[in-house]
Amino acid sequence: MTDGNPSQGLGEEGEPDLAARLSDMSPERLAEEVISVWEEVLRVEGELATARQRGRALEMELNARESGGSNRARVAELEEALRVADSRIAQMELLLENERVRRADIEVGGEQGRFVELQDENARLLRSEEEHVMLILDMEAQLELLVSEVENLRRRSSQ
Repeated sequence: MTDGNPSQGLGEEGEPDLAARLSDMSPERLAEEVISVWEEVLRVEGELATARQRGRALEMELNARESGGSNRARVAELEEALRVADSRIAQMELLLENERVRRADIEVGGEQGRFVELQDENARLLRSEEEHVMLILDMEAQLELLVSEVENLRRRSSQ
């Protein structure tokens, strides 16, 4: 563009307006000016599109960096939750296996043996209790004899 600023409106400070300037140009010169301005607009639009793409790419990169830290923390949190869940699953599997073994023992008669053991223990404790009762009764009888002997000795010594 060699002739002034074609984007001006009505003339200022004595300059002719755009329509007047364009009408004074030859058609070839006018075509050259239009093509030149058109190429300049296309170039600027291309630069603008490129700048917008760069801006979007930078925004995406910035968002990725900002969320990268929170994503790492979230991943670590989820991994810890997974480890806890795996540990709990292992505990539950062990409890399940123990219960299966206990039920199998009951079905096979393992509880029957325990029942017999408890009955034998109960009988032994009852015998022991009877022996202790007999011992206590015998000791009470012996104490009564001692008390009567002590009383007899007192009476004799007081006379």
